[in-house]
Amino acid sequence: MIRGVASVFLTLATLFLLLRFGLELPTAYQYVKTLTTSYWTLAATVSYALAFYIRAVAWRTADENTAPTAVYLTSLYIGLAVNHLSPVKLGEAIRLLTARAIGSPLKRTTAILVAQRGIDLSILGLFVTAGLLLGQTIWVAALAFGVGLVLLLLVRRFIRTIPVLIGYGLLAWLFEAGAVTCLFLGADVTVAFPVILIAMSAGVLSGIAQFTPGGLGTYELAMGTVLQLSGVPNPYELALMTHLFKYAFAFLSPVYVLLRHFAIVHLLFTQFKKHNTKG
Repeated sequence: MIRGVASVFLTLATLFLLLRFGLELPTAYQYVKTLTTSYWTLAATVSYALAFYIRAVAWRTADENTAPTAVYLTSLYIGLAVNHLSPVKLGEAIRLLTARAIGSPLKRTTAILVAQRGIDLSILGLFVTAGLLLGQTIWVAALAFGVGLVLLLLVRRFIRTIPVLIGYGLLAWLFEAGAVTCLFLGADVTVAFPVILIAMSAGVLSGIAQFTPGGLGTYELAMGTVLQLSGVPNPYELALMTHLFKYAFAFLSPVYVLLRHFAIVHLLFTQFKKHNTKG
C-alpha cells in the first residue's frame, strides 16, 4: 500500500519535472503520432524484438539448453509486461517460475539472472562513461559498472558461459539502440548513433531502482538530459516518444506469444497458479 502510494507520488513528481523542464506537449504529440505513421516504427520493432531474442538465446545457452528458445523468449516478454505495470521489477520473478516449469535448477536460474543483470549494468555503465558524461553524472555510470562487475564475480562459479553472456548482452543493447535510432529517423531527427547509445543507456540506468511503472518519468529525464547536453532539439519529447514505443511493445508482445506460443503461456500460468496455491 505504502509502496503504491509512493509510486503514484513519484510518477506525478517526475512528470511535473518533465513539464517544468520544458516538455512541449504539442511537439511530443507530433513525435508520438509518427509511431503510427512511419515505416521506421516497423524497423524499430524488429530491432527491439531481436534484442530480446538474443537475450533469450543467451539465457538458454547458460541454462544448458534445458528448453526451446521460445520458452525463454515467452518468459522475457511476460516479465517485460509485468515490469511496465508494476512500480517494482516483479517481472524478474517470472524467470524463477519459468525455471520451475521446465525443471531447471533454481540456483542456476538465479545465477544466470544475476549474471545477465550484472552484464547489463557493466555495459550500460561503460557506454555512459565512454560518452564522457563528466561532472555529477559520472559517478552513476561508474557505480553501475562497478556493481555489475561485482555481480559477475559473485556468480561466475555457477555459470560456465560468462564470456558468451557478455557477448550476447553487448549485441542485445546494440540492437536496442538500433531500435531507438529507427524511431528517431521516423521522426525525421538525425542523431549520431554513439549519442543515441549513451542517451538510451542513461535512460535505462535511471530505472535500476524502479519506483514508477516501467521507469516512467525517470527514463525521460535521464535520456532527455543527455540528448539536451548533446545539442539535440526537443530532447525530452524524443525521449518520451521512445519510451511510449517501449510501453506499446511491452504490452503487445505478450499478445504475440499468447497467439504464437499458447502452450508455453499455459505452462507458465499453470506454474504461477501452483506457486500461489502453495502460498
